[in-house]
Amino acid sequence: MRKKLNIIIGITLIVLGLILKSLFNHNLEYWELIKNCSLILFALGLSVSLIPFWEKWNKKPKKNFKQKPTVWILFYGKNIFSLAFLLFVIIGLEKTGKNLNYNLRNYFLNSDSKITKGTIIDFVRIDITKAGSEDFYLIRFNNGQEFINKGLLIDYSDWDKSNLNKNFKITDNGIVVNKTKGGKIDIMYSEKFPSFIKIIE
Repeated sequence: MRKKLNIIIGITLIVLGLILKSLFNHNLEYWELIKNCSLILFALGLSVSLIPFWEKWNKKPKKNFKQKPTVWILFYGKNIFSLAFLLFVIIGLEKTGKNLNYNLRNYFLNSDSKITKGTIIDFVRIDITKAGSEDFYLIRFNNGQEFINKGLLIDYSDWDKSNLNKNFKITDNGIVVNKTKGGKIDIMYSEKFPSFIKIIE
């Protein structure tokens, strides 16, 4: 019963992390919060769901290291392997959430979009220590009612063209951009969710 409850709670936390990631990963205002929340939910979800298996599989040796060195080496080796496995799965879940968000953006752009002129007003890098970074175009455009500023993940712009963006690259000296700030661009945005945007070239 306890094992089943752990698995249900763990899967629920993982799914919640994926939902948050798939809904808000594109949003510049929430990216850092969503990144931290999703990492915590993935780590908690995996830990909770694997606790029963961990306890059974990873029992501490009864004899000390001098008496049974191979058993202790195997014990620590299993611990290191388990942590590496958890990290690998968390990275995979993060990438899955990002792909789901990209596909969700494309769904709304294909169903209720408009085209307008936009202006690149800045380039933003959000950097979370030991958890990765993300780069955004900050774009101003008129959604038919007012001028708004929205972020566009540069990765998404690259994926739209199925290649690396020649207008943007990262070097040791910082961000190098061929499209200067203030450059006019054509963009497509979702009428229902204007935070979903795409550069049209």
